Amino acid sequence: MKTTYKELSIKKKYPLKKKIEHTKKRLREFYEFTNGNCFISFSGGIDSTVLLHIARSIYPDIKAVFSNTTNEDPDLIKFVKTVENVTTLRPKMNFKQVVKEFGFPLVSKRVSRSIKELRKPTQGNPNIRNLYMTGLNRKGQFSQSWQLAKKWYFLMDKKHIKFDITSVCCDILKKEPMKRYVKETKTYPITGTNTEESSDRELNYIKYGCNITDSKNPVSRPLSIWTNKDIWNYIKANNVDYCSLYDDEILGDGTVIKAEKRTGCVACGMGCHLEEESRFEKLKLRHPKYHRNIMNHTNNGITYKEALDTVLDIKDEFKTKEYQSKIKNLAMKDLDDCHVVCRDGKKESA
Repeated sequence: MKTTYKELSIKKKYPLKKKIEHTKKRLREFYEFTNGNCFISFSGGIDSTVLLHIARSIYPDIKAVFSNTTNEDPDLIKFVKTVENVTTLRPKMNFKQVVKEFGFPLVSKRVSRSIKELRKPTQGNPNIRNLYMTGLNRKGQFSQSWQLAKKWYFLMDKKHIKFDITSVCCDILKKEPMKRYVKETKTYPITGTNTEESSDRELNYIKYGCNITDSKNPVSRPLSIWTNKDIWNYIKANNVDYCSLYDDEILGDGTVIKAEKRTGCVACGMGCHLEEESRFEKLKLRHPKYHRNIMNHTNNGITYKEALDTVLDIKDEFKTKEYQSKIKNLAMKDLDDCHVVCRDGKKESA
């Protein structure tokens, strides 16, 4: 059901009691639509934990499904095992294998996709490469968000950068197992996502509302109007058990490891260059052996630690205008013999 930003803003201001009733109503609607052939997509995070608690207050036997990406924090796995009636899914490839074949999950999804195409130029991808380098789409329209930032040009340089970066981890490790489960069981997911998490999810809610039922892939998102504050208020009011990662931890030597605001794939490096407090350093403090194992994963003979160090501490030589200009010229030269629909605002052909 479509809505508006104004209506969403109003709903976000509902008192917690009204939001709970709203969520229960959407749950009942989806449960009835699927004839009970649905499940809670359970990540072990606080959002899906609250969702499961509410859902089981209505349907005590509703199943929870956890997708173990093989890239989970040991503390989260420990918590998931304490929850009853949870089916665990596993991917066809583990995280170590994905890294070896495709690369490390670094910087951002958009940057990693750009670098993948630019490092492997073919006659089949000139327009997307042109978009990443110039910001110009097929219609000659400029979009800065699509143009690769100069600071990341060095990742195209195969002479100096031997490792690949990738964005396929989530597809292979999380999405594919869940899609396979839905197809095999003919059951449909209820997720704990909310519009506060991203502008994309906010827009998606505006277009479709909480329950998407007029699709080949029905899905329910009954916490869409909740805020992070609502989640914690519900947990406290109902004494809900949750993963220990959301609490500060004090080690024996007095070191304080600050609580996680969100959980996710523990070795994902997307956005790590923007952090004031490194997620990898926190993992090292909590689980040193596990951290060491992950840092030894390799791609093209380069370890994850080496790749991380390269991205987090970019060499001065890679920051110069001369170097960046050289790399761009090489990338544009690769486009010279290709059919590019629109380059520098003008249509061109081979």
